[in-house]
Amino acid sequence: MKIAVLGITGGVGGAVADAFLARGWGVVALARTPSKVHPRPNLRVVQGDANDADALDRAIAGCSLVFHGVNLPYTEWDPHMVTLTAEVIAATERAGATLLFPGNVYGLGPDFTEALGEDDSHEAPSAKGVIRNRIEAMLAASSARSIVLRMGDFFGGQGESTWVHELLNRTRNGGALRYPGPMDVEHAWTYLPDAAETFVLLAERRDELEHHAVFHFAGHVLTGTEWAQGTLAAIGERPVRPFPWMWFQLARPFVPFVREIFAMRYLWDQPVRMRQDKLEALLGEVPHTPFDVAITRAARMVLDEEAVAA
Repeated sequence: MKIAVLGITGGVGGAVADAFLARGWGVVALARTPSKVHPRPNLRVVQGDANDADALDRAIAGCSLVFHGVNLPYTEWDPHMVTLTAEVIAATERAGATLLFPGNVYGLGPDFTEALGEDDSHEAPSAKGVIRNRIEAMLAASSARSIVLRMGDFFGGQGESTWVHELLNRTRNGGALRYPGPMDVEHAWTYLPDAAETFVLLAERRDELEHHAVFHFAGHVLTGTEWAQGTLAAIGERPVRPFPWMWFQLARPFVPFVREIFAMRYLWDQPVRMRQDKLEALLGEVPHTPFDVAITRAARMVLDEEAVAA
């Protein structure tokens, strides 16, 4: 049993590779710079780019699963995220494999008053959400089988492009813990090792699923106050302050990345929660690490070991 993991140097791809290896799968990683891939037993690295059809074919050959964990910088999503995904889908079709894709909440909305189900409205309030919906439509139309697991904000992975990494990194040397939204509004967080294990469980039962199967992963649903309390218990006492949106506002006209961040700010101002009834009906018990344990492990990956409370 083999899976090709695209994006293994990112948080999601790295966690998924580890989860499949732990279950006895062989993993083939496609990486532009193989030296950046942490060596693991039963892991083989193929040098190449996910935009290169030949490299994709070399990596996927002999694999029954493909994990598409490549995530481009926000400023490159339009149109490159769509064209890259089209290449991945085509290669997966050629291999006769099943494609696994980490979804998120961008394509859902505009109503967030209730926990979100798989079939809730897809009237995306942002351009990024429109792109996400287009990608999922491409997956649904493909001749390759696909499994999408939609999740909240990631934490606990090796990547640096997550809110938790940004927020914890700012606490170095006793800095304040910042929070991007109102402290009384709920937000969905996904501990990546839990999500990765869920991908394994879904993949191993893929023959029971529809051709294009979509699931929601609830993760940890916490208010800003609850998140801050749990995080401070892990890293030690710090002041808690609002995220400095005002300074970002000043840079917004001049810095494309800041404009992209502002476009997604609505996800902090509204209660974003996932409903995982469908996932529970299939799996029964869904992998779930208690938040205090998960945030302590995540903090240790971001901060120096001695900066994390015992």
